[in-house]
Amino acid sequence: METQLIITCEHAGNKVPEEFRHLFEHNPEVLETHRGIDIGAMELTNAISKRLGKEPYLNTVTRLLVDLNRSTQSPTLFSEFTREQPLQVREKIFEKYYRPHRKKIEEKIKQVIANGEQAIHVGVHTFTPIWENEEREVDVGFLFDPRSKAEQHFCYLWRHELSKRSPELRLKMNEPYRGTMDGFTTYLRSQFSDNNYLGLEIEVNQRFTESSLEEEWQQLQEDIAESLQATVQVFNS
Repeated sequence: METQLIITCEHAGNKVPEEFRHLFEHNPEVLETHRGIDIGAMELTNAISKRLGKEPYLNTVTRLLVDLNRSTQSPTLFSEFTREQPLQVREKIFEKYYRPHRKKIEEKIKQVIANGEQAIHVGVHTFTPIWENEEREVDVGFLFDPRSKAEQHFCYLWRHELSKRSPELRLKMNEPYRGTMDGFTTYLRSQFSDNNYLGLEIEVNQRFTESSLEEEWQQLQEDIAESLQATVQVFNS
């Protein structure tokens, strides 16, 4: 079966629409932290997309307005900046910023399947190096549902390809998060069969985005993009 790659980034930016800026006026600094944006994720997504020749699906509104990588039932769908807003305000945010992005990708997957192809969805994310005062001992994580043999196979291929290019990296499977946690790929797996849809995520340590590691960060982006391209070729062969 032919495959088609779909690249998304749900936390690509930290923009706040004008009408909601007042919600952050007492703590605008939070928008620059890992809570407001996946630092480096947009840059990485664009590098991957350029290499693979695919137009990425980017969401550039801050996750603190509404988190596009959470289900509608999640207690963290809205942050402390928005969850106490009146229902009509939350509904407006939901309809204007949450639903369109997710609907667009779901429709794209349906289109791919209708064409007789298998959709390989890669969600691009980054994570903070320190969590609860503990250093995370992972540089790049590959997230998937271990019950899906195809997803598992793809991620092990990708790890192998990236390891060949960057042998010094600490590459982990389903770390620092589980691939079955509440998220967009988890939702999409419930909508499509694993014969038609693979939902994968890559998580990259934000330590690489520090200015002192500029060369390493550029190289890592190239290696991730190149290794994904090689993985798709091997997977399809």
